[in-house]
Amino acid sequence: MSSLPGRVSTVVLLMLENRSFDHLLGHLRYENLMPDVNGLDTNLAPYENVYQGTGYRLFQLAPGWLSSDIPHEWNFVETQLHYNPVTQQFDMNGFVQAYADYTHTQPLNQVDPMGFFKSTDVPITSFLAQNFLVCDSWHCPLPASTKPNRTMAFCGTSEIYASDKTLIPCPDLIFDWLTKSNVRWRVYHDGFSYFATYPRAWPYVLSDNFRDVESYFHDMQTEPLETSPQVIIVEPSYYDAPHIGPDHSNDNHPPLAIGWGEDFVRRIYQAATVNPERWRSTVMVYYYDEHGGFYDHVAPPAIPYQTRGNPSHSFGSLGPRVPAIVISPLVAAKSVSHELFDHTSVLQFLAELFTPGTPYSADVNQRRSQNIKSLSVVLGDTPRVDVPTMPTTPIQVASELGGGIRTRPENDLQVAFELAAEQLMVSKPNEMKQKYPDLFHWKAVVDDARRNS
Repeated sequence: MSSLPGRVSTVVLLMLENRSFDHLLGHLRYENLMPDVNGLDTNLAPYENVYQGTGYRLFQLAPGWLSSDIPHEWNFVETQLHYNPVTQQFDMNGFVQAYADYTHTQPLNQVDPMGFFKSTDVPITSFLAQNFLVCDSWHCPLPASTKPNRTMAFCGTSEIYASDKTLIPCPDLIFDWLTKSNVRWRVYHDGFSYFATYPRAWPYVLSDNFRDVESYFHDMQTEPLETSPQVIIVEPSYYDAPHIGPDHSNDNHPPLAIGWGEDFVRRIYQAATVNPERWRSTVMVYYYDEHGGFYDHVAPPAIPYQTRGNPSHSFGSLGPRVPAIVISPLVAAKSVSHELFDHTSVLQFLAELFTPGTPYSADVNQRRSQNIKSLSVVLGDTPRVDVPTMPTTPIQVASELGGGIRTRPENDLQVAFELAAEQLMVSKPNEMKQKYPDLFHWKAVVDDARRNS
């Protein structure tokens, strides 16, 4: 087999928000599209969750807006996994219980965390799964929410265990490692970047390495391979970030309808494949930060982790499974990997590619020693010659105009996003006017709305 640098020149990372494997990809087995995938069996009875004597079964969820977000903070995840001291295993039967505790309501017969999508409701994700490689044992690193799991993904370690109102501390970011390793990199963001919630990232966020996603297709098509970025991170428009104007959130964070995210993934794939020379050596990873409170039937393995902050927190396992698809000419269509992965598998892979023989970090190397594999294990030697053509069928999504301003933040992550935006506008006004001019409009409108509310 040829060396990894000889096969891979461009890595594209696309991480969306808050969906579980069974919720988004369980249909691959349920509909007999890819029976080797560890998805949902046609008999849904074994997945039943019982709450106050009533059994709640999985059901096919409509692709529209949900009634609310779904609990996914670490204490709710603990309830969802439901550790059984008798079997010393997670029963995975507390999803309805957690939802009832979160909403303070008696759940209806069909409760959102038990919903899963048909292939026709997630046509882009299903297409990519069937034409490339599905990782059906990819877990989020921690049984917790967005902030700790994204921090594990892009720092390799985490000082935090919850998504609170504060900005995120971290000793090193992926951009520090890439820059130190002389790796060319770029971030394309559709809206306000999530990385702005890390003060350490502010000099990067305001640099030319961060560009609007509208430049992504052109750059992928025209930039020479020898001078273009070797690592690309593509960010969606986050539901929890400040918004104004015609922007539609497309990160798939509940309660969003799934259609905006599906169309965004389609555009990112089309850009990744537009340049045949680049595509032959491209590896695109489409994955989710955490499960968002949706049901998954596979218990996470008992791999402990203790966060590094004060206070610290000890977790006894990985988090639930998340959807993960490796999109590349170096994988076969309808292929499946059952190897154990988490988000640090990407960091292992980057180190093998760009600093062979030198691990990404001691923390990431510790994950390897705990049997979490590098993403490199799924890549073949000879690239495919075909480029699967993405379906162009329009995706219908109900939406409303004029609903983009929140009178008050609805959760702690929204508070953190707004705090980052406000501090950056005060400390770096000229740079922010160049990079995120809409945020100044947002700030004026939201301040007026809140004064009059």
